[in-house]
Amino acid sequence: MPSIKTLHVWNTKYSADSVEWCPVVPHRRVFVCGTYQVDSGADTHSEAAISSTVDDQLATVEQDEDIQRDLTTDSDENPPELQSPMSYKRRGRLFMFALGCSAELCLLQQIEMPAILDLKWCHIEIHDKILLAVANAKGEVLIYELLCTKKSDISVDMDYKLSLLTALSIAEDSECETLALSFDWSTGRNSIFNISEENPLLTVSDSRGGITLLRLTGSTLERVDSWRAHNFEAWITAFDYWNTSIVYSGGDDCKFLAFDWRCSPNPVSTNRTHEAGVTSLHCNAVTEHIIVSGSYDENLRVWDTRSLKRPTDTVPLGGGVWRLKWDPHRCQHLLAACMHGGFRVVDCSARPDPPQVVAEFNGHQSLAYGSDFCHFSKEELKSILPEEDFEDESQCFDAVFIIGTCSFYDHTLRTGAATFSFKYLLICPHEAELTLFLAHCFTEDPEMLGLLGLNLGPQDL
Repeated sequence: MPSIKTLHVWNTKYSADSVEWCPVVPHRRVFVCGTYQVDSGADTHSEAAISSTVDDQLATVEQDEDIQRDLTTDSDENPPELQSPMSYKRRGRLFMFALGCSAELCLLQQIEMPAILDLKWCHIEIHDKILLAVANAKGEVLIYELLCTKKSDISVDMDYKLSLLTALSIAEDSECETLALSFDWSTGRNSIFNISEENPLLTVSDSRGGITLLRLTGSTLERVDSWRAHNFEAWITAFDYWNTSIVYSGGDDCKFLAFDWRCSPNPVSTNRTHEAGVTSLHCNAVTEHIIVSGSYDENLRVWDTRSLKRPTDTVPLGGGVWRLKWDPHRCQHLLAACMHGGFRVVDCSARPDPPQVVAEFNGHQSLAYGSDFCHFSKEELKSILPEEDFEDESQCFDAVFIIGTCSFYDHTLRTGAATFSFKYLLICPHEAELTLFLAHCFTEDPEMLGLLGLNLGPQDL
């Protein structure tokens, strides 16, 4: 089985739990990493996954001194209460990096703040702004704007900075500690299908089992609705990108729920298939009716949203599945962060055949938590990666991805390159320039493509 080749290793000092690549052209070389550190003596009863199922063996990794000297710290982009890292029990740092012209790793910014549980870029620009949302241990959702100006540096041709745009607390009771655990933007299909959006929604899950729906209007976050969804921590929430009135959630009570937020706080679907807490959900933005879930029970499950009684496929991954990410262009491969099981890439293109693990990475020495695909196009990849990474491209549609991964107790961030083959190809309208979207064409057979009127080969895609 192919492995993932390491490009860079970075010591985040605090425990690392999230990685997210910017999806907006031409800034897709930019990515962020979030960290989570518990101060000595803090109450750890409701630590987001993050300490509820693992031991406390903390590894020590020394940072290269010449890189350490390049660190810069910003606190003036935060509200006053976020400026002192010692003013909260759980503290974090937000790192922003970019890949240089030769794939070198460049640190752009570092911001001190409360511990970070989740990070996500908005999939599209909103009012010409590139936005990053942060969920933190104080129950806050922060929206940062990515500011960029041209510069002459030969490695990164833009000067980047994150600036706080707005923030909102989802905690309804200030006396009860609430951690914002995860969130999702409603814009998952917008970049793929070139759909504009002025006032996107965010769904946020929290440590008290709640779901909060927010709307970003201009530069202001507004609460639309909130409800109690789970008896314990609501580890994950996600939109149905094809119908953003539907919100999914997964919790430590092993329930996978679906809500129509227009109607009532009662779920329209309740599933108890998972044998442990539900920790990850991600809707497929290219093929309608597909969502995937991950769980502490170490299984990836693929669901048809038209019938959520049972999964269409179940794939054991060898570790609690903390994060699942579809690849950003065809949504045929999943990147899975599997805690004790490391990282896996799963090929889901061969439907109705079951998904298969096609690459793995076990280079981290601690719990695998954060992972994401870089959104580079094939041409952008070729501009920064060595030619040998593309030498094996053939008729079997070899795929090359840059990914970011991070692990918790060894506080390590890595970037890597993954190359592997897959037999089947899903034709996407933005890639093949077709007006007809063949959502269920999973074939490279020339006769079948001919019958469909598609005389295409790999060279055309």
